[in-house]
Amino acid sequence: MPLNFPVNPSEGQTVTINATEFVYKAAQGAWKKITDNPETIQELSNVSLDVVPETLTFAVDAVGSGGSPDWLWTWKSGALPYARTTITNQAQASVPLYALGTYTLYNFAAHEMHGNLSQTHGIHLKWIEGAGTQNNIDWSTSTYNVPNITIEGVNGDAPATVQRLNINVPEVITPPTLVPPTVTYTVTHSSGAYQFGNVANDEANPDLGPFYRGGTYTFNVNASGHPFYLTTDNGSSFTAGTYAFEYTNGVTGSRTDNGTVTFTVPENAPDTLYYQCGNHSSMRGSITIKDLAVETNSAGNYIVYFQHTQEKHMTPVELRPKPGITGQVCLVYDASQGKFVPQDIADYLEKTVVMQEKVGDIADDKIDAAIAGGEIVSLTNVRDDTIFSINLSQQGELETHTGTARWYAPFDLTITDIDARVTNSADQEIQMDVRRNGIVMKNLTITAGLFTGGTNSPEFGMAEGDYLTLDTTQVGSAIKGSNLVVQFKYKKSTI
Repeated sequence: MPLNFPVNPSEGQTVTINATEFVYKAAQGAWKKITDNPETIQELSNVSLDVVPETLTFAVDAVGSGGSPDWLWTWKSGALPYARTTITNQAQASVPLYALGTYTLYNFAAHEMHGNLSQTHGIHLKWIEGAGTQNNIDWSTSTYNVPNITIEGVNGDAPATVQRLNINVPEVITPPTLVPPTVTYTVTHSSGAYQFGNVANDEANPDLGPFYRGGTYTFNVNASGHPFYLTTDNGSSFTAGTYAFEYTNGVTGSRTDNGTVTFTVPENAPDTLYYQCGNHSSMRGSITIKDLAVETNSAGNYIVYFQHTQEKHMTPVELRPKPGITGQVCLVYDASQGKFVPQDIADYLEKTVVMQEKVGDIADDKIDAAIAGGEIVSLTNVRDDTIFSINLSQQGELETHTGTARWYAPFDLTITDIDARVTNSADQEIQMDVRRNGIVMKNLTITAGLFTGGTNSPEFGMAEGDYLTLDTTQVGSAIKGSNLVVQFKYKKSTI
């Protein structure tokens, strides 16, 4: 052996002799030049194991009633390292976003009423949980009116005007200096309970917050006979008129039943306070108080929030680092980089047109075989089984009205369902007439105090070119109701 190699080497042992690096291959019983005979990924100079940042278009919707229905998320599975599986209209305990990721989010609840929505819901990406639009994240930008967007499985596959968020997550997350929040509630009373409006869900005695130390929270109270105050007592020491353990640090206007209570949260405020009526023990709820800081989880990742302007209507977001390479990926040559890069089959298919065409050909053959075998119906019949929907509406405070807006049937169809909704209920029954070509076909009602209504027997037919109009024949008296939307569902049929 002309060169001075180590005696009794082990598999993979390396040595440099005369500026040349060698590795020992036990199976061959020989030393090999690493530069001449690259046999491992580590020995190749034109391989990158860096994972491409995530690019994702996804959707969110909210179809429940009230101020804080579940946000429902929809996205397709992506590259393997991001471990994202396909979901459609599912509530999520947390939504992951990744460093250097580029995201487009379409919010289908921002403009058009559908499902059981009783109000629209804009969405923001915020550094902290809470009401309002302060402390929004500046690498997320919002466009509120984006028309004609369709996402498979969302809104019945129908096109809609949506809100769009464009999110570009930086490589290094640096939280800003947070702005102490300023939030205002309206406080009324009904049936022995406080009701909170404006930025809180209008429900009986809700728990509030989080409030942040340094923030200012204003309660505009209109609740005659129900003096409003803050306390450290959870109700166990309550006696009417005593204001037990009243909390006044940072509070002005305490005990008012018709005025303003302002609370600037001091740094030494406890983690939990309570609001309480001075006369009635049951009129009470808790207030959660936190430090003004961006949260982190046990993995050290920042937690931010997708949130409506109303409190509690949110989904946490975990800002994760870009992942490394995982199992079940291949190396594919990327000519633009001049390197081999990791890629899974989904990425490969998306970027390789010839593969898409081949898969399409195979799918067509399988579909033709399934139709021929009677396993599925012809795709030309899909429209016959599809449920469509349209809305007729009256915005603002309601008034009796003869409808002039017409909706024309695009083909012979059957109306299968009619639902009416208002965002603010009336003090007496709201009544409507549905007309086909000027003739009353159905009478709709929304009971006083309720937000939804309709008819028990909605079905009737329409020929192509027939039109619908909607008359509002009765509204409330002192409280008329507002923002009426009537949704008609229909399917193709033979008249």
